[in-house]
Amino acid sequence: TITDPAAVCAPGTVDITLPAVTAGSDAGTLTYWTDAGATSALATPGAVAVSSTYYIQLDVAGCTVVQPVVVTINPQPNLVITDPAAVCEPLTVDITAAAVTAGSDVGTLTYWADAGATIAVPAPNAIPVTGIAYIQLEDANTCTTIQAVNVTVNPQPNLVITDPAAVCAPGTV
Repeated sequence: TITDPAAVCAPGTVDITLPAVTAGSDAGTLTYWTDAGATSALATPGAVAVSSTYYIQLDVAGCTVVQPVVVTINPQPNLVITDPAAVCEPLTVDITAAAVTAGSDVGTLTYWADAGATIAVPAPNAIPVTGIAYIQLEDANTCTTIQAVNVTVNPQPNLVITDPAAVCAPGTV
């Protein structure tokens, strides 16, 4: 009896040797194969890294049966980041603008202050300071990827004015 393992996101792997995969089967010796004829052994059944149909063979007292097991490893979503244009104070930068993630896969975007996605950016549509923020994309398979986005908010230049000395006409200043 085979229960296909749950899908995982790349770069994750799937362990088809787990008891849950063959729960309900008779006791015997299990072997793992890349083909239904059980002629090409699966090198790493405890860490399968490629989506495909593999095969499990059960041997009980010299009698064998081979059944397929489907492994699904979903790719990480593609997240393309284009750093937004620099602005000058008191303007802010909007990292939620469509142009920042144009060309990315469809999914849900979230905005973070750290690469570990533990501190949310409080106002991603109005960032007032220079720094690095992170955008995370989660697709329909709940697979995620995160990328840095550079935010630049330049300070106002300091312009100091000293009035020139007065002159008498017809002089010029």
